[in-house]
Amino acid sequence: MYTKDSAKMAQFRSIDDLNGAIRTHIYRNKSNLSPSAIDVLKVLSRHAVKTPGVAWLKIDSIASLIGKHRTTIIRAIKRLETLGIIRKEIKYRPVSGGNGANMYVILAPASSSATAQMQPRQDAAKPTGSKADRPKSEDEAVILKSKNNLLRNTYAAFKNVINCFVTDRRLTSRLYGVYLAQTSALKSAYDKSLLEEIGLNALRIVFRTVKNKPIRNLVGYYSGTLNRMLDEVYTEELKSLCE
Repeated sequence: MYTKDSAKMAQFRSIDDLNGAIRTHIYRNKSNLSPSAIDVLKVLSRHAVKTPGVAWLKIDSIASLIGKHRTTIIRAIKRLETLGIIRKEIKYRPVSGGNGANMYVILAPASSSATAQMQPRQDAAKPTGSKADRPKSEDEAVILKSKNNLLRNTYAAFKNVINCFVTDRRLTSRLYGVYLAQTSALKSAYDKSLLEEIGLNALRIVFRTVKNKPIRNLVGYYSGTLNRMLDEVYTEELKSLCE
């Protein structure tokens, strides 16, 4: 019914991008989000698959899914809106004469570059010259080179694991792309080695499963496995904060 509206509102190109955004929102706002608000966000994300990032749900449906009173759901949604995590669009159904399911748009997290642009410049009054500019460009070159080396090393690790089971360069690139989509936003919250370990373990699980049963969509299966394992990581972290 609202396909055109949903397509216009969507901010994500794929489910992997959506999953990465959900984790980023939770990590950045975990001190400001109640367990109920996190549960509501997860429910919305699970129902935002057809059009990545856009969900149609009634308050009562969300309450039933997480086992909370509708008042709790309303507060949680309000909190998510205040933090800039979602936007609610109220829809009206003339046929039934009442409010139908609301459209909830999960918003893309502000990028680190956008955040940097919003920060006031502290060195605006400082004189600039060729001597001051040169070290900066050299530092940027070193950082870029280091980043590229990290990406190559991680890709090489992926390739080594996959080659133990099958030699397929295109498949390796697709699986690595899933890994990057789901973990790129988490690098500021977790150590790179931990994320790499989770990604590689997910690969091993997938290929061991293939030995026992056929999997039609290997890339999709890896995406689901990695998503579940990353969920377990931040679920454990949230539990530790509540103890």
